[in-house]
Amino acid sequence: MAIVRFSSKAAGSFILMPETQKQIFKVIGRPLSESGAISAEDAAEWIEKLETAVALEKQQRQRAQEERRRRREKCEAGFRSPGLHAKELFEEEDRLQAEAQEQKSTVPFSARVYPLLQMLRKARKKGEMVMWGIP
Repeated sequence: MAIVRFSSKAAGSFILMPETQKQIFKVIGRPLSESGAISAEDAAEWIEKLETAVALEKQQRQRAQEERRRRREKCEAGFRSPGLHAKELFEEEDRLQAEAQEQKSTVPFSARVYPLLQMLRKARKKGEMVMWGIP
């Protein structure tokens, strides 16, 4: 799959990377295609599905962050307790740092889908189509 340009008379255009396009079409429940169009009327369904996926991602990221916080507190308490294996605590500390760094360096789906959501909203409001294809 190649880079795809999304465009609309209502909002200009932008390019999506193939992996992001695959994720979007999976969320929408539509087969992946190199070109196509969506009417202003059908944009509401796409918006709803994408917003639901964004909200779910946000909840998952918050749960993961809370779980890391809980594990970090447990690890810190372990260092203050006699008789626990310091090696295991240091390994857990390293895992926590790696997980936090990975989350910081990963661009969330919500950020990658934002331009499309904005375009869909504008196209729906102005009664325009959204089209995509290989540039």
